[in-house]
Order: sequence, then structure tokens, then C-alpha cells
Amino acid sequence: MDEDAPSVTRRGALAGLGGVTATALAGCSERIWSRAENPAPEQVELTIKTVPADDDVVAAKVMSQLRDNLREAGINVTHEPIPEMNLYRDVLLERDFDLFVVRHPGFDEMDALRGLLHSDFVNERGWQNPLQFSDVTVDERLEEQRTADEDDRTAVLADLFEYVDETTPYTVIGFPDRTGGVREEISVSAPPTRPVEYYRLLSREPDDGPREDPLVVGVFGEGLGDRLNPIVADRTRIDGLLGLLYDPLARPVGDDGELVPWLAEEIDWDDSDDLEATITLREGLRWHDGERLEADDVEFTKECIEDTSMGSVEGGVPAHRYRSRQTVAQSVERDDAHTVTFSFGDANRAVAERSLTIPILPKHVWEPRSEVVAEHRPEAIATDNEEPVGSGVFELTEITSDEIVLEPFDDHVFRDSSNDRPDVLSEFSQYSGLRFQMYPNPGSMVESLVDGEIDITTGMIPSTDLEALSDASDSRLRSEPSTSFYMIGYNIHHQDLGNPRFRRVISRLVDREYVVSEFLDGRGEPATRYSSLAGFRDDEWGFDQPSELSAFPGTDGEIEPGRVRQLFEEAGYRYEDDELLR
Repeated sequence: MDEDAPSVTRRGALAGLGGVTATALAGCSERIWSRAENPAPEQVELTIKTVPADDDVVAAKVMSQLRDNLREAGINVTHEPIPEMNLYRDVLLERDFDLFVVRHPGFDEMDALRGLLHSDFVNERGWQNPLQFSDVTVDERLEEQRTADEDDRTAVLADLFEYVDETTPYTVIGFPDRTGGVREEISVSAPPTRPVEYYRLLSREPDDGPREDPLVVGVFGEGLGDRLNPIVADRTRIDGLLGLLYDPLARPVGDDGELVPWLAEEIDWDDSDDLEATITLREGLRWHDGERLEADDVEFTKECIEDTSMGSVEGGVPAHRYRSRQTVAQSVERDDAHTVTFSFGDANRAVAERSLTIPILPKHVWEPRSEVVAEHRPEAIATDNEEPVGSGVFELTEITSDEIVLEPFDDHVFRDSSNDRPDVLSEFSQYSGLRFQMYPNPGSMVESLVDGEIDITTGMIPSTDLEALSDASDSRLRSEPSTSFYMIGYNIHHQDLGNPRFRRVISRLVDREYVVSEFLDGRGEPATRYSSLAGFRDDEWGFDQPSELSAFPGTDGEIEPGRVRQLFEEAGYRYEDDELLR
């Protein structure tokens, strides 16, 4: 060792090393912060999920127009077509999507918006806030409309529609008419989708005389009989089927939505303090398996929808459906075997009535299904419910890969015409039952109608398939407005879709007028105003002010790239080599 060399102690060596490290890290730190503050630009990427054209050609065409226009705007877009049941699982259960295009079944009452948008449901499943949208102002308006009187409620809803238009958690494209085919001897204005519409049809004698055969309804799609569970998101897509099997306490009947007692014999409303409804059940109610339907079943239904695990899972596992309606009632208490009392707090009557339309479940069937069969998943959510036990006017007697057969339930109280039947069932039934005949596609279904093998169709039928009815001698086209709508939903947790300004630009990239005129052959109504862009037809609401979102930046479904680029740049994005960069 060289004695003249400077002595280097361990502390000095560490200090020196620390100095070198600090110097090195200082430069590295500057580079790290530089990259964090100025990240490398990336092209915006999006995936759109929708059903294949064979399942819903209009949804597929809307997706195609949106995809092409997004690509023209410099966005890297992927399309993922998946069967409808799988799409609902991805969107409504797994929340696995960027954007989706679907036909929503429509809203039965203004309060339905609460289930779709209120932050109370942000961690639930089904149509309970699948967008995971959370906004204090929206929550406040949704609460206010539940308690306001009729005039004040209209003003609150108007404010809500305008605010939803600004934040744009989803956007509505348009409202397709209910269109289908029917045998000439059957008098009906449009294909049935709700139980009440089936009741009217089945209570009307065909023009060619009484029938000893069932009414045969054509439906199309895959796996239509695989999921007969009334409280899950991915249940059968045959509109009205489960409503025929499971009765509620009351049903909305008629165009004005008048509530008619159903399982209930009488509904006694009391608003002297908080709003309450005392329900007296009809005498002699029975389930399809012969067991008595009593007040315990009504009380149980509320508990089951609130928590399908019945307390066995911490925090509960709510049902996928009817949750928003269920939350209106603060309590449901059994008074005796035939009487229950609903307490609604300060909710208004219109909202409270909606909670009485939930299908009642048999306690003896569904209570054992509270057992957890997978992680946080009770059997009530997992079961396909292959042998449904309801209380409806019809019971399921046969199901195969080709058909579902319903027959009138002989022990239903309405089978006795002297038992205070609702008017809609006055001549029920002019048929021996109801048979749903299943087809792989709409073309084969329409062909069977023309050949006289079915009586009526249901489901969205493409205009190209409806053309076959124009030359048919014994079949006719029938159509009328509907409340269902095509929508684009956004995952607000996506890096770009979390920006409402970005969502607003995307919402303009579908030409709503073109969709109705070309994709629906004019059989529908485009969404153009605040209320219709939220999901309520303009002729139902009458909100006069048009929304900026309905102004398409182009013509005939094709965008003008310069105009769209300007919109994205105004939203804080920039372009490089024709690519939209974040």
C-alpha cells in the first residue's frame, strides 16, 4: 500500500459513492420527470363491442358507421362482435368494454334513470349503472325527482336531462318502431313484447273463428331458452316471456300506464304522513307447483332482490334486475298471511307504484338458492332456472332447442271469470296456449310466417327480411312506435372516455337521421333533444330544445374529417400523421 496515497475510510467511500449516485440520479431524475411531464404521444385506441348482424343488423350497422367515422378521425378502432348473451355478460356483469352498441329495452318510468346512473349502484351488476358513472349533481337530481310533486318533478327532470347531455355517460341514437309480421286473420297493431299485449291478443278471437290450437309466436336467436332466471342480466331475450310466468302485485295497463291490481286484491294508499301502501292479496293464489302464494313471498321478494345471498355474503349480493324499483320501498312488512304494508318514506306516488310491478318470487323455491356456490355468487344468480315456478296466468310445460310451450295455469284465480278479472283478460283465452317457435335468423322466421307455420313474429326484423311480406297473401306487416332505443355506452374508466368532452365528440359521429331513414327504413324516430338523448321519446316528453349532440358533422353517415378534427382539437387532443394523439 502506498503510504503517500490519501487514506480512504469506509464512511468516506460510502460518501463518495453517495455523491456519485446522487449525481447520476439527479440526471436520471430530470429525465424521469421530463418523461412524466412530456410522455411520448400515443394514438387513441378504442374497442367497440356489439352483437353480430345476424342477431341485430341495426346495431351492427350503427357500430359500422361509428367505427368507420372514428377511423376517419384518426382513432385506432377494433370491432368485437359477440353473441348478445355474452355481450350482456361483458357489459352488465364484467364491465369489460370501451364502447358498446346495443338496443336497450327502454324505460317504463322516469325513475328508471336512477338505476342506470345513480352512484348508489356503481358497484352493482346488470343495468344498475353498468357505466360506473358517479356524479353528485346527477345523484341530487335523481333523488329530487323521487320526492317532488308532478309539476316540480317535470322541472327537476328537465334540469337532469340537460345535465346528462353535458356529461354524456351514454348517448341514444334513436327509437326503432316495433315492426313484424302477423297472419291476416289475427287483429293486432304490432308484435307483442309485454305480457299485457299478449293478454289482449290471446283474449281476442281470430277473424276465422275460435282456435283449439296455441298461438304460435316466432322468435329468432341462439340460446333463447337457456336462461329463464327472472332476476339476472343475461336472461332469455324473448320479450315478455318471463312476465307471463311471474306475476307482480300490480301491472301497468293501457297507454296511460294505469296501475291495475293483479296478485293484489286491493291497494290502500295512505299519504297522511310518509307514503304507505297496504296490499291485500287475492284469495286462493297459488304457485305453479301447487303451493300457496302468501304475504311471506312478497316480503321475501324484496329481501332477495336486495341481497340474493340473504346475509351469507358480507355486504350482500343484489339481484341484477329490479334493484332500482326495490330501493323505493324503505320496508315491506307482513301484517298477516294475506296482507303486507309497503313504506315509501317521502317518495312520490308515481315512483312508489313502480315498485309494485316487481315479479313476486316463491320463497320456498328461492330461499334455498341463497347458498353461495362460487366466490360471492349465490345460486340465485348462478341458476338457469330451467323449471320456472311462477304464479302467472301461464305455466311452462315444455322446452326444447326449437320451442317453448306455455299452457294456461288452471289454478290461477283469473281462470274463473267471476273472480274480478282485469278487463284485459275479459275473454281470456281464445287459444289453448302459447308456443314460442325458435329460429336461427329472422329470414327463416319470416319464411315460416309466409308459409303459415306461425301466427306472429317478434324481435327486431331487418327491412330486407320484411320485404318478403309485401307479396304474401295471408300475412301482413304491422308496426307502431316503441320505447326501446339504440344506445352507445362508454366506459368512463377508459383513459380517453373518462373525458366528457371526448365522449361528446364521439356521440356526434353517428348520423341519427341517416340511421332512421336508411337502417330502419323510416320506421323509427331519431334522438335529437335532451330528453330523447337520455332515452325518452320526444313525443312522450315534449322537451323543445335540440341538443348539440344530434348535429352530425357530415352528410349521409360520413363525416367531414376537417370538422371532426377541429372538434377533437377543441377537446384537448392533437394530430400527427393523420393520427389522433393523446
